[in-house]
Amino acid sequence: MKKSALYRLEIAPLVILPLVRSPFFSYLSAVPVTAGSSVKIPFGKQTLEGVVFGCAPLPGRAPSWMKYVGEILEPDFLTAEQLQLAEYIAEEYFTPLGKTLRHFLPRRAKARKKNVSSPAQKRETLRPTKEEAKILKDVAALERETPGYIDTSSLNHPHRLFAHLAKKIAVEKQQALFLVPEMTLLPEWEALFLRCISQEKIVVLSSQLADGPYFEAWEKIKSGEVNIILATRQGLFAPFKNLKLVTLLEEQDESYKQWDMSPRYDGKRVSGELALLHHAKLLLTSGTPSIESRYRLKKQQYVPLVPPQKTAPLGPLLEMVNLRLERYKKNYSPLSQALTLAIRTALSEKKQILLYIHRQGMSAFSVCEHCKNIIRCPDSGHALSANKDGTFRCLFCAYKTGSFPSCPSCGHLGFRHIGFGTERVEREAERLFPSARIFRADGSTMRAPGSVQRLFEQVSQGAVDILIGTQMILKGPTLPKMALFGMIDADSLLAFPDFRADEKLSHILNRAIGQISHKAVKQSQSQARLREREESAPGKIFIQTFHPESAFFQRIASLDSEVFAEQLLAEREDLSYPPFSRLITLTCQGKTKEEADSKAETLERSLSLLLLEGKRKRQYRLNAPQPAKKQGMKKFFESTLVLRIPSGQPIPLDIHSFLRKNTALYSIDIDPLLLL
Repeated sequence: MKKSALYRLEIAPLVILPLVRSPFFSYLSAVPVTAGSSVKIPFGKQTLEGVVFGCAPLPGRAPSWMKYVGEILEPDFLTAEQLQLAEYIAEEYFTPLGKTLRHFLPRRAKARKKNVSSPAQKRETLRPTKEEAKILKDVAALERETPGYIDTSSLNHPHRLFAHLAKKIAVEKQQALFLVPEMTLLPEWEALFLRCISQEKIVVLSSQLADGPYFEAWEKIKSGEVNIILATRQGLFAPFKNLKLVTLLEEQDESYKQWDMSPRYDGKRVSGELALLHHAKLLLTSGTPSIESRYRLKKQQYVPLVPPQKTAPLGPLLEMVNLRLERYKKNYSPLSQALTLAIRTALSEKKQILLYIHRQGMSAFSVCEHCKNIIRCPDSGHALSANKDGTFRCLFCAYKTGSFPSCPSCGHLGFRHIGFGTERVEREAERLFPSARIFRADGSTMRAPGSVQRLFEQVSQGAVDILIGTQMILKGPTLPKMALFGMIDADSLLAFPDFRADEKLSHILNRAIGQISHKAVKQSQSQARLREREESAPGKIFIQTFHPESAFFQRIASLDSEVFAEQLLAEREDLSYPPFSRLITLTCQGKTKEEADSKAETLERSLSLLLLEGKRKRQYRLNAPQPAKKQGMKKFFESTLVLRIPSGQPIPLDIHSFLRKNTALYSIDIDPLLLL
């Protein structure tokens, strides 16, 4: 048979298409085009960018309906593993492939050449201790199919261990991906690796990088020029050439989950798939292991290279502050009298203080003094946050009011601010401690380029006395002389509809105690040594709450970490929560409450019929839809159903097909963070 002069290309256009139809379209080409190439294609009346997934000679004549491919933008732009990972994410998280591929395609731009000469880094010769040598040997013997786990709380110098791992990978001219949950951790880890690895062998990927430096780092990874990739979850989409190790640092952190846009993927799950595609080893690490990880270690689904350690109850190190008594004493400040006194004492001793609060801004929300309406963003519908200059801004979009805002309902100019935010705490700290060096780290201050590096430099140089911020400060550089941790409003964290709230608050407190005491108190210590440890502890943990009698605070104060985890696991098993199931939320929208409720009820009936087949009625659980609620100032209502499927099992084909066919009626979130 005569060889065809034409080729048939299977191309996925970068456009959002319904899930019920194939994401691939056939095009003609006069020359072969390799899979992974970026091309221009005619699509209807427009021209789009697409990614080639297949190329084969075309036998016979070309059909009249088949169009020719346009310009080849970048040949071999994506690797075969990237294409497979994109298809996995699109299928697993019910997202159009064209939209998923955008995460894999960086903007093509050239980095500006800087004439600044960086000082030569002095390399250190690190020699592993016996403990580190054993762990390194166990990592080398780790099977690629089973993830390894390291509890860093029991290691004297956990960072050294990962420096040894990175150096070993670099020497062997392979690639290793080190994932961190927050950008604030990147400078500290980069500085650690630079102590023993050349700058040319390391790249850092984060959303703060401009297009030019990001694309330059992306190309270095693809060529194999660099060995160590330090990144946030964006590093999952890089074009690795010789990936041999994927390490998740602080695996328990919820920031590995993308919740605010699709695909709403879970970075922990995707990292496992990435490791499988590259035949690489997967390593999970944490100083405060998640409940799910403890369960999987127990079930031997993870290999315990350094198993989780049992820690003593936190009660002796906690100082509970009843905010009801503070209000009774007419103290409306975000800092209680006891915490203020402790801060003064710490400052007089040249110690450092960390103040954590869950919200940004001056307050949680503001209400009009005249009509009592909450001031909301006209675009997103979220409550606006008050600024120091008297304006209001939305923390979820770019909206900001003018200098003299008025109530949109009645025009009144007076507002009452409810709750606390990071700016309010900062202003109060500046008033009470005018000579203290204060640094505020939250979404607004850390948005500017270079802000993360500036935070790392000031903290590492001891130029900060009081560090104030949201959850990112718990994951950022450790204060070297930290003696006091203050949780300004613990109730705000427990108020969210999150079944992990108790666990997350426990992680925060354990991390704070680890930073203050430098090493967690272990249950294996004798009572005499435990008392000695409590007396010599250099600081305290202050928890401000309106409900000090809460069952959570009583439980965490009196139970060791192992018993605490067992109780949480027992509760989750009774309620069929992860790790005993996998959650899927289905959210129906409507212009009216009745429309949203009707859609949710119809969806519930259809799914209930599917779940009645076979043994599914016992294994699968579907919650009744919640009454529809209006989403802020938006013009629609939402009603949510929660589907629980057995853990470790794929979604049955008929249910999977049903969900794909009806995505226009609802939004899907696999492994959600919140159950709204």
